[in-house]
Parts: sequence; structure tokens; C-alpha cells
Amino acid sequence: MPLFGKPKNPEEHRYYLLPGQGRGARKKHRQQVLAGIVVGCIASAILGLLLWQMNRR
Repeated sequence: MPLFGKPKNPEEHRYYLLPGQGRGARKKHRQQVLAGIVVGCIASAILGLLLWQMNRR
């Protein structure tokens, strides 16, 4: 693969977007990441509260 200029076979470097790889997929991925962060924060808060209650006695 040359650093400068055209590749020898440009068809080899062609790619296609499949259905679901466009704007909607990025939006869905962003929503899933946000939901994962929220669920992780809630779970860690519950676990922290549980540990705090157990060590308070």
C-alpha cells in the first residue's frame, strides 16, 4: 500500500454502508451509552449505600 498517490486497486478499498450503519445507528449507540452510564451510576450508588450501612453498625 503506497503512502502517496492512488492505490493499485481502488476497488479493494471501497466500502459500503449497510442498513443500520447511518445516522440512526449513531443515535441509538449514543442512547445506549447514556443508559449504561446512568444504570452504572445507580448500581454503584446502591452498592455504596449498602456497604456504608453494613459498616455503620
